[in-house]
Amino acid sequence: MRINTNVSALIANNSLQKSQDKLSASIKRLSSGYKLNKSSDDPAGMAITEKMRLQIRGLKQSSNNSADGTSVLNTAEGGLIEVQDMLTRLKELSVQAANDVNSVDERQAIQDEIKTINAEIDRIAKDTEFNTQPLLDGNLSRRVFSNIEGVKQISVSDGFVAGNYPLTVTQDPRQAIVKGSGSVAMTAGSKVSKDQAGTISLNGYKVDIEEGDDLSQVMSKLSDGMSKAGGRVFATSGSNDTKTNGTENAGYEPSANVSGNSLIFMTDNFGSHEEVTISCDNDKLASLLGIENTAVDGGYTAKGSDVKVDFKTGSDGSREGFEDTAIITTDGNRVTVTDVNDKTFVFDLPANTAGTSFDDSGEEAVATNQSSKEIIEELTDVGTMSIHIGANEGQNVIINLPEVTTYTLGTDRMNVLTSAGAQHAISIVDKAIAWANNVRSKIGAYQNRFEHTDSNLAVSTENLTSAVSTMADTDMAEEMTEYTAMNVLTQAATSILSQANERPQSVLQLLQ
Repeated sequence: MRINTNVSALIANNSLQKSQDKLSASIKRLSSGYKLNKSSDDPAGMAITEKMRLQIRGLKQSSNNSADGTSVLNTAEGGLIEVQDMLTRLKELSVQAANDVNSVDERQAIQDEIKTINAEIDRIAKDTEFNTQPLLDGNLSRRVFSNIEGVKQISVSDGFVAGNYPLTVTQDPRQAIVKGSGSVAMTAGSKVSKDQAGTISLNGYKVDIEEGDDLSQVMSKLSDGMSKAGGRVFATSGSNDTKTNGTENAGYEPSANVSGNSLIFMTDNFGSHEEVTISCDNDKLASLLGIENTAVDGGYTAKGSDVKVDFKTGSDGSREGFEDTAIITTDGNRVTVTDVNDKTFVFDLPANTAGTSFDDSGEEAVATNQSSKEIIEELTDVGTMSIHIGANEGQNVIINLPEVTTYTLGTDRMNVLTSAGAQHAISIVDKAIAWANNVRSKIGAYQNRFEHTDSNLAVSTENLTSAVSTMADTDMAEEMTEYTAMNVLTQAATSILSQANERPQSVLQLLQ
């Protein structure tokens, strides 16, 4: 028997310490609700659960991001709904104007309303914003850069990947142009005689040339009439019918002196759908103005032409940029490349891209040279709105919304002041409505995608949270069993330690 070292007490104390440590850990788990309170509890489990918690936080924010994306689309659709309502009104107005019971003043009133509606469409496109970012003015469309100045991109489908898309312009578009077959015989000081008075029809708009009208009055009436017909008239001293496309007057040089020069009647817009029909009911008036070709039965009609574009091919005959299944259609100076899977690439070309010369002596402009110009459309991924809908890098949805303005809709070119113009306006509005419907359909597809994204994020967050709970949360029933056991062991160890401390006292009996 020894008194210097109480081995029994040491054993009891060691057991007591272990029980107290386990009891403390159990108390911490029960009070905090977490199975992992410090990294030493489970180093690997702590690393895994913390990573999962970060993922969950990211997913929750992604859900908020997705909601913001839905709000963006809802805002854009709200503006587009108003545009569609106004396009419906334009349809009504164009159909109304196409009815020939309308007088000139009534058609002018309709045209004034069309002008007001177009101004409002452009305002909505400009002012429809989300967090100061415009949504319908092309701000959210993919950026395309061209090697030709003046090319305006209208839209690019999501299916086209970033890269270069080369094409070759083989012929520029042309306006509809009527050139007088002679020279203006009327001088600045002369006036229209009684037998020279008559009516000139410009695309159906009647211009009455009355007795006593001087040259300036005649030109003013013709200019007003061509303006209403969607074009202009001017005199030119050039005798050559072949002109290179210009940006304003089709290559002709307007002359300040009308007398002795030829009159040029031309449309403002380009394309095979553009026409200028001029008729004069008095051959003497036609001779006076140098437009004898308009005094025949039915008058004289000239048509414009569309731009001609072809794919660029490599040395092996394959197309560069575009797939072999793609096709090109043109309308005026607008080029549309369509491919399978609803892929479209639409842009407008400047009127003088290839430098084509035209002979306007006939009813249809004829190209007199075979010049061509290569254009390269460089498509980028810049300009769209990226909505981050995941917890990790690169998990996003790209919103690509084309421009919805009167320019892209084509309604800025509506002219219903003549019967022919009103008929063409109906076609313009139909195309504009189809364009707006396509954009709205695209917005709806994005909205559906975000709805599915929200559902997926909710499910992912739920499953990850459940996994973290399994690894990190305390099983209260199991832990309570552990706590009870450790509590009993602690009490037992305390009792034994007390008895072990009393054992050395029995040695005192040997010393008596």
